[in-house]
Amino acid sequence: MRSVVRSAVRSAVRSAVCLAIVGPPAGAQTQLVIASGLGGDPRYTAEFASLASTLAQAAHERGGLPDSAIAWFGEAAATKSRWYRGVSNRANIEQALARLAARPAGEQVVIVLIGHGSGDGLQTRISLPGPDLSAADFAKLLDRFGERRVAFINMTSASGDMLPVLAAPGRVVMTATKSSFERNESQFARYFVEALAKEGADTDKDNRISLFEAFTYAEAETKRFYEEHQRIATEHPQLADDGQLSRRFFLTAGTAGARSNDPRIVALYTERARLEEQITALRKRKPDMTTEAYEAELERLLVALAEKSSEIRRLEGDGT
Repeated sequence: MRSVVRSAVRSAVRSAVCLAIVGPPAGAQTQLVIASGLGGDPRYTAEFASLASTLAQAAHERGGLPDSAIAWFGEAAATKSRWYRGVSNRANIEQALARLAARPAGEQVVIVLIGHGSGDGLQTRISLPGPDLSAADFAKLLDRFGERRVAFINMTSASGDMLPVLAAPGRVVMTATKSSFERNESQFARYFVEALAKEGADTDKDNRISLFEAFTYAEAETKRFYEEHQRIATEHPQLADDGQLSRRFFLTAGTAGARSNDPRIVALYTERARLEEQITALRKRKPDMTTEAYEAELERLLVALAEKSSEIRRLEGDGT
């Protein structure tokens, strides 16, 4: 087992694929803000509210986020769930993000937009009750988070132009479309939420769904939707990811993510999180190290990380 894992890691190191699989600090709290905009039609109002509630529920039940770390803002006419925090108007969203920007720097933040979009470039926007919020507005709001890890997931129609405006180091940005000209209803939103709420998206079988895994699942399912319905695809999802951060970014209460009371499993999750921290620290030291020393240490950590994950799967009954 060890020789097989080591061989695979050596190959990954040589190809530089694994040089950036870093993530947030162990135990880092995730704060989730969901904004579902104007439906313009009862069907869309209900659909947007359902997606928001399902996402909040997945974050709470599967990711372990406490209710206090989840805030959903939606239409007043929408069916409410316990994560509803008020109308999704500009003032409420701005205030929520300002409060999070003032919280401890160790937290990571996930912002999700659901609904209709319009405009282009800096004026790409989500349709909200009252004044809308544009890409330029969100750029100012996100700048307040500094170097904190932030994921900005815009699942509205016509969202594509927000990506180049908001992409930045230490930030994950996703859009449902590649440009503002793709204005039809977003299927990507439905499949992205499905990836986090159901089984099937955990491709590396580590019992966690990374944002990258959710994006990959939703992108594939969106493509399949248009093919099966013999329709021209009117959305092409995009991902901007500094250093492949989305692969180690989880919608969980922390990177440990253990959902078992078995002390052996909890300990393994803690050890795995510690290894992820060490990989993060190693990457920061890379400029001061020789290539040989860096790759040797990275290989050691990645082998240990793979073995911890394998042992977790074995104990949880998902591995061999």
